[in-house]
Amino acid sequence: MIKYISFLAFLFFSFGKIEAQKIINEATMTYKVEVENSTSNQQSQSSNSNQYNIYIKGLSSRSDLITSMGSESAVYDAKKGNGYIAKSYSGQKLLINLTKADWMTQNAKFQQLKFNVTSETKNISGYDCKKAISKLDSGETIIVYFEPNLQFSNQDYTLAFPELKGLPIMIERESKGNIFRYTLSDIIYDNVASNLFEIVQKKYRVMNYEDAKRFQKK
Repeated sequence: MIKYISFLAFLFFSFGKIEAQKIINEATMTYKVEVENSTSNQQSQSSNSNQYNIYIKGLSSRSDLITSMGSESAVYDAKKGNGYIAKSYSGQKLLINLTKADWMTQNAKFQQLKFNVTSETKNISGYDCKKAISKLDSGETIIVYFEPNLQFSNQDYTLAFPELKGLPIMIERESKGNIFRYTLSDIIYDNVASNLFEIVQKKYRVMNYEDAKRFQKK
């Protein structure tokens, strides 16, 4: 009887270790970005080369959206409480400095989402994912397939959904007749270079967050 109990305890702790969530402090993630018409299911020709890269190093994060029209980077240091957004489109370069309050405002739409985690599962890019659904105030639907056994210690990066305890593997957002789909294609756990998070202001028009919002409304 004692041996049987010991065996059960061994199984419990062994499988507990296997299923325990892995907390990631540093990594590089690459997402393929696709744009699809929700009525015709036709993929946009211009979306073939779209890519979204995320770099995490402790409390520092950087995301790069690279499209055929230009690029946009968002960098934030959660420890210092500051960061910036750098945009480069049609030869115009704009750098927007961010405070902690600015960063939270910028990402509030996604940080405050409430999700319904369904019983549906799906294997995506080799990860066994759970499906979660949420709706924005605008009525748009967001579907996230996430790997529950992986999560970043830094939950302030752009694609984070704090309510979902796991790593987003695929994100689908339907907006204005189009489906925007982000699918994780690669994750590298090697050291991330610190200079990726430095502010480079050369050749950029620099402004603060409030001025940038007024500028974009023009």
